Order: sequence, then C-alpha cells, then structure tokens
Amino acid sequence: MGCIFIKECRFSIPFKGRRHLWSLYRSARKEYTVMKYKRQVNWAVDVISRYYRHWKIRHFLLTIPMRLPPNTLSPLSSEWPTSPKFLAETSRLLRAIYHRWKCYIYRNSFDQTSRNRMREKVTASIIFKDRKASYSRSVGHPFVGDYVRLRHNQQWKKMCVETNDQYVVFADIINKITRSSGKLVPILLVLSTSALLLLDQRTLQIKYRVPASEIYRMSLSPYLDDVAVFHVKASDFGRKKGDFVFQTGHVIEIVTKMFLVIQNATGKPPEIHISTEFEANFGQQTIIFSFKYGGMSDLVQSQPKVTRKANRMEITV
Repeated sequence: MGCIFIKECRFSIPFKGRRHLWSLYRSARKEYTVMKYKRQVNWAVDVISRYYRHWKIRHFLLTIPMRLPPNTLSPLSSEWPTSPKFLAETSRLLRAIYHRWKCYIYRNSFDQTSRNRMREKVTASIIFKDRKASYSRSVGHPFVGDYVRLRHNQQWKKMCVETNDQYVVFADIINKITRSSGKLVPILLVLSTSALLLLDQRTLQIKYRVPASEIYRMSLSPYLDDVAVFHVKASDFGRKKGDFVFQTGHVIEIVTKMFLVIQNATGKPPEIHISTEFEANFGQQTIIFSFKYGGMSDLVQSQPKVTRKANRMEITV
C-alpha cells in the first residue's frame, strides 16, 4: 500500500481514493484535448498563412504587366503598381530593373545619328546646366549642325577633299568679333571632325583653318549673351593670330560639338571656362574680357554691346 501511495503521489497530488484519481485523469485528459486542439489550430494558421503569402507573391508578380499603363515604356514614366508591405523591397528591386530595361529599349531604338545627337545633348547638359543662363533655351531645340546645307554644296565637296574636312559637324553664318574695335563681322564657320574653318560666306574661300588639337580652351560668360572665345595654343599659328571670338545664337551647340571634336582628336576634353572675366590672347596682346549684365531679357534675344577700351573688351548683356 505504501508503494501505491508513493507512486500516486509522485506529482505531489494527495491520494484521496480511486474516485478522486479518476477525476484527475478526466481533467488531465480534457487538458490534453485542449492542448492538442490548440496545436492543430496553430498548425492550420501557419499553413494558411504560408499559402496566403505565396498566393500574394504569385498574384503580385503575375499581375504586374496587366496593371502597368500602356505608355509605361517611356523612361520618363515613373508609374508602378502598389505592392504588399512584405514585398516592398522586392518591388523596389523589380522597379529598378524594369527602369533599366526601359532605358535599354529606348537607347536601342535610336540609329547611330540619333545616338550622336543624344550624346551631344547629354554633353551640353554636363557642361552648361546651372552654369550658363542661355542653356535652358537650347534644351528643347535639336542640334541641327549644318544650318546652311553646306554638305550639298558642289564647291565645298571639291574643297573638303583637299583639306580632309569631308565630314561637316557644324556649319552656319555667325558673327566674328574683330580684335581691334569689337565690331561684329558675318562669317561662315565650319566645324569638321578635324578642324575649325572660317570661310567667306559668298566665295567659300578659306580664311583660317585651325586644327582641333590646337584649341585647348573655350571661355564663356554665365549670362544670356551668345559670345564664346576659342583659345588657341601658343604655336606658330597661335602666336600670329591669337584667339577667336564668336557671337551666335547657337553658341551652346558650337561649344558642345567643338568639345566632342577636340576630345575625339586629342583623347582628352578641352577646358570650359565660364566666368564674368577672363583673359584672351590677341597675337602679341593679352586682352581682358569683362561681361556686365545690363538686364537682357530671356524672352527677347538681342545682340550684346561690345566695346574695346585699351586692353579690355567690355561686353554688356
């Protein structure tokens, strides 16, 4: 009897008879049933949660193409379907991959000519954005290059073979600012893949031909004027003629194309100096260019006032 008492009291439950023991058994059995039911409920909840999570992932991935707008192939489009919170990081990565793919498709849709124009526009943005006031006017206008259709001129076709300037990057009648008085003189500027040429606009006689490798810097003001100074190296040509000063409504395009031509010819980009005051070499003289803002309107494009005073060239815009 003592052994039974010890066996039944090992859980510190006093023995009060067999009826009491049966009652304890039924309570334990009921508690076990409740615990088993809770385990089954937790297991079911876990299975349903996993299935629901997988369903949400599958639904999100399969419905992305259907929820995108039709004009979403544009790289400028930032539209993207919403995602569940637990897929926020996945959605961000997919959106970045999708944007890169759109840019790849957009770039491949261009031919070589269009790619070159896009490269020029990107280069212009790098050089002039937030540095030159007139840059914003050039953003919406394509770079035409040959404004006078020089490539179709029969006389030019014969001349360019002799000077090895067959490919015309830019051609237009611009204003050359004279060194002595600052007057504006119309002249035909031609930019080829190897040189800068200044020609008589009527006879197409070459007045100056400057190899692209001889130009090392281009200087401009930060204002709305269309003046650019092309600095020539101190070679035999540079010491004799000095730097060139031009005024044209396509100054952003000319400088950008000249930048790329020099970079391709020499393997390194030229300096782009943007300031209200800088020096220029006029043969044996060093001239200081000084730009003063006189309230030129961005809406009305007018020519700047150029005045030569001793060793200073003052330009009012």
